[in-house]
Amino acid sequence: MVKCNLAISALFAALMLGSLGLTAFATDNAQVVAAIGNPGEITDAILTDKVETILRTDFGLAGSQFRVLSKSGVVTIAGTVPDEHSLRRALDLASGVRGVRELRNALEIDSPK
Repeated sequence: MVKCNLAISALFAALMLGSLGLTAFATDNAQVVAAIGNPGEITDAILTDKVETILRTDFGLAGSQFRVLSKSGVVTIAGTVPDEHSLRRALDLASGVRGVRELRNALEIDSPK
């Protein structure tokens, strides 16, 4: 029983630390931007990675499936979310990422099975 509790605690700690590390790439942290390159020049690949990371690491969007495409700062988010609240949260998070000029919604609410 003690080993099981320790294993669960270790797994939880690893998940928390991992998600904190990933969110650094989805923020405008000056050190991260400096490592990537010119802050005024965000490529489509970097923008796609930033949006995907912030969506996939958000606990409020657990159970959602995302596909993110970027072209010249226009980001399209497709996939499924469990409810309207998750859809709005995903769009709010993505629109807050620096470099997103326009956001296109191709998300669908997953119907109960």
